[in-house]
Amino acid sequence: MNTAPTRFVLLTIVPFLLWTPELSAQKGKVDTVRVKQYEQPPVLSPPAHVIQRPDLLAGERPTIMVTGYWPPSNEMIRHFSDDPALNPNGWQGEDWEGRGYDIHAYFPEFVPPTCMFCGKGTGDLEVDYQDTSNDFWPLAEAISPIAIVTFSRGNPDSSWEVEMNQFNRDSWIPDYQSPQMPTPNPPDPDVPIDHLRLSNLPAQQIVNTIDELPFNIVPFICFSRDGGGFLSEFMAYHGVWYRDLHSEPSDPDWCAFGGHVHVGQLVSIGRARLATEATLRVVISALGDVLPQVVCQADLGFAGPGTSSLSVCGDPLATGGTAALRLTGAPPLTSGFLALGLSNTPTPFMGGLLVPVPILKSIPFATNASGGFTLPALAGGGGPVTGYLQAVLVDESQPLGFGLSNVVQLDIQH
Repeated sequence: MNTAPTRFVLLTIVPFLLWTPELSAQKGKVDTVRVKQYEQPPVLSPPAHVIQRPDLLAGERPTIMVTGYWPPSNEMIRHFSDDPALNPNGWQGEDWEGRGYDIHAYFPEFVPPTCMFCGKGTGDLEVDYQDTSNDFWPLAEAISPIAIVTFSRGNPDSSWEVEMNQFNRDSWIPDYQSPQMPTPNPPDPDVPIDHLRLSNLPAQQIVNTIDELPFNIVPFICFSRDGGGFLSEFMAYHGVWYRDLHSEPSDPDWCAFGGHVHVGQLVSIGRARLATEATLRVVISALGDVLPQVVCQADLGFAGPGTSSLSVCGDPLATGGTAALRLTGAPPLTSGFLALGLSNTPTPFMGGLLVPVPILKSIPFATNASGGFTLPALAGGGGPVTGYLQAVLVDESQPLGFGLSNVVQLDIQH
């Protein structure tokens, strides 16, 4: 029996069946007004002494936000969700692979999980213009991501398509319930219609890395199109929009990278998960090139009474370097002083131990409504000398009316 005609029919009909109007809305629409050629943005260069993100200055782990839509793009990031209802196997994004970043995933769910005709779904970031906007901004603002990678389902193939172009459209493919267009439309009122926001993900490095994986995923960069004009591009626009709003390293919510990847419909969930992780490793490597190496001065303990915590983190305290002094966990709207000395001499004081005795210098301060106090740019230099710093503050919740922070040892260099 000659099976060649049968194979030909299957090869021609199956892709057509996969390319339904619902799925074609997700990717593949070419808008001739927007077909242009754009160069990839230049790689960011490390900023000099302008970082103001509290997590970086305190030596804490920054966060990366990832989002998905239709499968496999939601299922492949499920292990990065910290919601037990969505991820009963436990969050794997905390200090992922020991790389110093927490990864948080947000996505809708569908029935069945491997649906082809999926509709809007349920949960966060439903495939709906209003729901996406209403969910995205609070989620992003809650974790203040240093990078955002949005994912969605793309062509009926095995592609890994790094999108470059996202437009502030006023014409979109209708979604599933009224109102079927964004409100407002265009979504971004601060820029003109069709304003272009570019991805600045390390796109070529992502393509090179995915291309080396030992299975058939075809990565490429889409320079010359838009993102499809449906919820994928809408979600992608939100990611780079947030990045552009927080593009300055001096912003306490600085977001260094943002961009979108379309995942082919024929990529299995398991392989998509491995490709997602490979993509994130590339993004983390790029972050390492632009983020400062934060040095935190040594914490010697001795805290109490009270719950205040003192840290000094930033550059080494050498000439030209600056570090941020932060006091947290103190009573709100109270007063106190920073005690600085050159001796480590624990001395009983108000129910605790005051360490920088004798006090060489005292610096008065007042806490804010959150019980915090910050000196954002403590200058280094003038050493070498070792100093000791401790906060003393009024704390009426303590038996003697005072609280003491931990002691920070200052390694002041030349």
